Amino acid sequence: MPGPDLELEIQDGLFVGGVGDLEKPYLSADKTSSGFRGCVDEVLFNEHNLLSSLRPYSGYKMIHEVSLGCSPQFSATVNNSISFFSSKAYMSLPAWDVHQEGVFECELHTVNSEGILLYSSAGQSDYIALEVQKGHLVAILKIGATKTVLRSLMVINDGAWHILRLYLSPLNLQFTLGLEMHNSSFGINASALQFTGPLYLGGVDISTYTEVRKNGLLSMVGKRIGGGSFKGCLRNIRVNYQRMGLPKALVTKDISVGCEPDKQLGPSTTSPSIITIDYENLTDVLPELDKKNVLLLKDLEVLEGGRAPLESKHIKINLEFRKLGIRHSQIMFHIEEQPVHGQLRLDVDPDLGENTFSMLDLWHRRVMYVHGGSEDLHDFFMFSIFTSSKKEVPSYLRGNRLHRFNISITPVNDAPELSLPEGSHFILLEHSRRRLSTDVLRAIDPDTNSTDLMFTVLGNLNADSGFLEIEEHPGRAVTSFSLSDLEQGKVSYVHKGVKNSRMVIRVSDGDKVSNTVVFRIIAVPLEYKIANNTGVEVTQGEATFISNKHLAVQVNVPKQAVDIRYDVTVPPIYGELQRLHSSGQWKQTGTFTQKLLEKERLRYLSTFHGTQQSNVTDSLKCKVTVGSVITDELLFLIRVRWIRYRITRNKVEIDGEHKVTLTPQEFHVVTKGARLLENDLHIRLLTLPRRGHLLLDNKILKKNSTFSQDYITKHKLQYELLERPKDDTRDMFHFQVFSKFAMSGIHEFRISIKADIHYIILGNHGLSLLEGESKVITKAMLFSETPSSRVVHYTVTSSPKHGILKKINLSNSSSSNDSIIEFTNQDILEERILYVHDDSETTHDAFTFLASFGSLKNKTSGMEATFNISIHLVNDEKPVRVVDKVFHVVRDSQRLLTLEDLCYHDADTDFDDKDLLYTRRKIPMGELVLVNDTTHKLYQFHQKDLEEKRVLFIHKGVSFGRFVLFISDGKHYTSTLLEVSAQDPYVKVANNTGILVQKGQTAILRVANFSISTNMDVRHDEEVVFEVFLPPSHGTLQCNGIKANTFTQHDLKMGHIMYHHDDSETLEDFFNFTSKVKGLHLDVSVAVRVYLESHQQPPRVIHNNPILVEEVKPVKINKEVLQVIHEDNKPYEIVYTVKVAPAHGFLRISMVEEDHYHGSQENPIQSFSQDDINKGHIQYVQIEHGYVNDSFSLDVTNGVLTIHDLVVVVDIIPLHIPLEVSNMTLIEGSSKALTQDIIKVVNQHFHGLQIFYLVIDGPHHGRIEHSRIPGVPIPSFTRAQAEQGFIFYVHDGSETMADNFTVVANDTDIRKQSLPFVIYVNITPINDESPVVTVNRILKVWEGSVTEITTEDLSAEDPDSPPESLEFIITPPSNGHLALKSAPSRPVLNFTQEHINHGQLVFVHSG
Repeated sequence: MPGPDLELEIQDGLFVGGVGDLEKPYLSADKTSSGFRGCVDEVLFNEHNLLSSLRPYSGYKMIHEVSLGCSPQFSATVNNSISFFSSKAYMSLPAWDVHQEGVFECELHTVNSEGILLYSSAGQSDYIALEVQKGHLVAILKIGATKTVLRSLMVINDGAWHILRLYLSPLNLQFTLGLEMHNSSFGINASALQFTGPLYLGGVDISTYTEVRKNGLLSMVGKRIGGGSFKGCLRNIRVNYQRMGLPKALVTKDISVGCEPDKQLGPSTTSPSIITIDYENLTDVLPELDKKNVLLLKDLEVLEGGRAPLESKHIKINLEFRKLGIRHSQIMFHIEEQPVHGQLRLDVDPDLGENTFSMLDLWHRRVMYVHGGSEDLHDFFMFSIFTSSKKEVPSYLRGNRLHRFNISITPVNDAPELSLPEGSHFILLEHSRRRLSTDVLRAIDPDTNSTDLMFTVLGNLNADSGFLEIEEHPGRAVTSFSLSDLEQGKVSYVHKGVKNSRMVIRVSDGDKVSNTVVFRIIAVPLEYKIANNTGVEVTQGEATFISNKHLAVQVNVPKQAVDIRYDVTVPPIYGELQRLHSSGQWKQTGTFTQKLLEKERLRYLSTFHGTQQSNVTDSLKCKVTVGSVITDELLFLIRVRWIRYRITRNKVEIDGEHKVTLTPQEFHVVTKGARLLENDLHIRLLTLPRRGHLLLDNKILKKNSTFSQDYITKHKLQYELLERPKDDTRDMFHFQVFSKFAMSGIHEFRISIKADIHYIILGNHGLSLLEGESKVITKAMLFSETPSSRVVHYTVTSSPKHGILKKINLSNSSSSNDSIIEFTNQDILEERILYVHDDSETTHDAFTFLASFGSLKNKTSGMEATFNISIHLVNDEKPVRVVDKVFHVVRDSQRLLTLEDLCYHDADTDFDDKDLLYTRRKIPMGELVLVNDTTHKLYQFHQKDLEEKRVLFIHKGVSFGRFVLFISDGKHYTSTLLEVSAQDPYVKVANNTGILVQKGQTAILRVANFSISTNMDVRHDEEVVFEVFLPPSHGTLQCNGIKANTFTQHDLKMGHIMYHHDDSETLEDFFNFTSKVKGLHLDVSVAVRVYLESHQQPPRVIHNNPILVEEVKPVKINKEVLQVIHEDNKPYEIVYTVKVAPAHGFLRISMVEEDHYHGSQENPIQSFSQDDINKGHIQYVQIEHGYVNDSFSLDVTNGVLTIHDLVVVVDIIPLHIPLEVSNMTLIEGSSKALTQDIIKVVNQHFHGLQIFYLVIDGPHHGRIEHSRIPGVPIPSFTRAQAEQGFIFYVHDGSETMADNFTVVANDTDIRKQSLPFVIYVNITPINDESPVVTVNRILKVWEGSVTEITTEDLSAEDPDSPPESLEFIITPPSNGHLALKSAPSRPVLNFTQEHINHGQLVFVHSG
């Protein structure tokens, strides 16, 4: 350590394992209440071994609860059982927490009828206890003046294990013992019950002993009950569902690990018994014990606190010594475990060893048991037997068996002990009354009940000084009282006048009397002072306790209860003074006592929730009454930590946004005076913004809505504009900040809104037109305005479904742009956008568009809207015949004409087909008449008459003919011929598809499955009767749920006829019946197909791979390409139907028995099965050139369920290698690589093949060369060489502008090549040649003439420049001038070769 050398002084001694009774300020009672529990070894201090001896030496060494060796307790687990073997045994655990509820559980075993099992104190005489009374388990709970007792019906001292559960809640007490349950409600709230002391199991320590006796537990009241601790075993201990045991123990006394029943120890009796435990081989012992009792034991009887020798009559060895060859003196006894409540003193030969004696020592009474004087009635010690002989002896004489010797203690009545714990001075106030307690006068007599101890005042008390009184008889002097009266606080000393006196007291148990003690009674006048007046601090909105640390009055007799009352004269301004009532509620009070302060049952509650700008202090004034003395007014200060809110950010600016998130950068509140979490800081909306909404989690906030600062931090608060403003504007809302502490004033949040120059104000009013009409969309119908006057583009995102949008050209031509998807505001102003209806029978159409500032290619975000189009229908559709068939009638008879024979439909949606009017002319083979009046001929009737069966046809004349009918919807007319066929009466089957039914289920027979047709006049369905003459074999036919042999056409149409399968394994059935119509009969058979439940699962597509086919060739479709299966269907039952045929080929099927195919381009097959595919009969034939893929779609069914739209893809391998070339451009005289950008094979089927490119027609002004062989033209190259950049086109530098060469792609392995392709080369020329004058003749002219200069007179050439670029510059001639023909009088000094070539240059002679 730093600093000068210092000598360490140990004034109070060295403590190991605990501090004992040492009391020092630096020792915390909480941390040192329990010492170290465990084992230590080699404890050295200054080289002295502190454990060399465990004997105490006065003034040198003190030993407390320390034993030699390491107890098994410290290696035990919570699973070990615990044995309590003395009347002072106990184990203490940490305090029992019962704030919400408390649960104690264990298993117990005992043969004793009395004992305390559990005890825990809650202070102020409150406690909970479990004890055994006369073999019954009793639970006791005392709260205040209320005592709850529950008693078991069954006895538990039967030597068996019992399961115990104790449950404690604020409202009731319950314990369960085995199947027996006891419960009791308190009638009071026990929520305030908090156990302060340890949880004692099996007994209590000596410091708690007096408290337990004072509480009157019957197991602690003396010898006649047998009292003291619980003697027995506990296991599976749980406290609040947590396993407890020795590892959790704070203190233990007189307990051992494991229970005697667990160790199989024999019972303790006074009769001779055999006690053997063989640790080596237990199975060898039992046969020997059956033959002979080797060891006979008799209990030793000793008086309490006395001694007795151990003799040969107590321990007898029953052996044949001669047969074993040993002597009695060779029998040795070794003490394995010493007695618990006494000690064995051995006066034997030291050579025998420690704790060892022989049989001879028993004979000579050299072994003495000395009892320790405790109140325990039983003791024992453990020993083993061995022999000093070296001969071979049985195993039970080798010292490996453990035996128990029982000692019975005869109790002796001890005299009580009387002491004065607080000293002999009894100080009280003059003329007052002070209560006596066990802290002042203490009597101890463990073997006597507290109710039997009587205190007696010896001598005559001076009546002038004072007297003792009992609570029940105040004012009456007494000279004797019981210990029970003392423990219950009923005994008081009343002072009369003399200041100093004395009182002599002793106590008796009725047999013996105690020592005598003398009380010196001193009466003093009252003196007091304000010991504490510190005031309190509190946070605004919270509460703080006021205790005697803050406010206290001290009197000169601290151990005497003096009434001290505080009366509030001036209450606090910003809060309330409250006291805690027994109901658990805090209520305002104007008076309180010192006891309330000591128990912390007084508090100050801050109730002012406003804000304070300065540090205002609250206070209260009160007068203190001490006994009968009233003090001056007292001021008690209350310092309040006021909460203040500061709005650090409360504004936001919106520029071009519709919705903004309010983050802490725009909205933030901080607090002063207390640190608050953002969750605890709330904001209330007092007013709402006018130009927008406040959203919290996308929900609109209303007035007085609240949210926390945490929502702002998490970006959950948003402001959304109602509409975008045209001009800059402002918005605001008012709010208030509050928390559980305080509430702020009103604050304002400001919102600055900038005008959106990109905002579009859309006018969208829709369009109305007639069916089939077209109409221009004008500005009044659709237009957009913007603050920036930018061009608005309309992009059509969803086109109209019943018409098209057209854009009219600016020219007067009739051409237009159809189906436009984009137009502008200017197009609308110029009335160029036209909507054309498709003349369908629709009343509404619409298109969706996006109005924005960008075009379709450069579109910006904008406003999406729908333009609605209202269409007024026009009667423009002619009626169309939908039922067109021959009308059959019986010759020379009649029959109703119905909609099943003749029906028209008008496509106009606002027209009812019932109103169609039929007009007929002359009928050569009969008449149309009214059904109920055959004399009334019908020349006109409506379709409604056909529907209501009011039109009757009567045949006469020829057997076959036709007549004309005119049909009108009121505007349009059409005509038709109704063919009539008159025959003999007949009945025939119209359709008979059979029934499909699930195995064991029911299916309805409908007209879609079976129907008949007849030419007879059947007006009612009941006239058609079906009689079953052969019912189904594997099911029943039912009509309305009843087995039917007859039914009608009406039953069939109404769906009353059902077939019910009998759930047999047969999947096919049929039934036959006879159809009877007006005397005609027709026998019919209906087939029934049965499917399994698994058939309700659709077929599974196993393979659907692309079909690979060469161009214009056929290919087989096998099951690796297309396979659909069902677990309960055979391949031929899986049927494919072509829904959409191939576009560039067709399907055909090969016939096994015939050497040709069914199916052609004109008539392809429409259906086939999976079995056909599996057998390779199905082919796809490709027929059209130039396509690389094809497809067709199929419906697949197993007869029950169908897979729709199964698309099969066809991948077509081209006939020629698909070569793709591009033109190239390069500078004159340079070169360029023939990469994939210029030449490549594009089809995936040719990827990876060794493709050769052949140059079949080389370039005219250059060459194709390999970069590694420069200057040498090559006729061919590979695709790999081209892709690697080795092949170049090299220009020869000539003055040419273009070149080309032709290539072909070829692969000899697959015997394919491409078509020839020409690659065109564009040459960018370079001016690298000088002009040369090729003709310069002397010009001869006529005098004064104008002569044309031709190329034969003057000419220049330049290979890389055109004539118009060759410019001549001259000096002025002396005898004339050069000019252009267009202006001969204007001299020129420069001209081009182009002028000469075109004869535009002349020479004008002059001079």
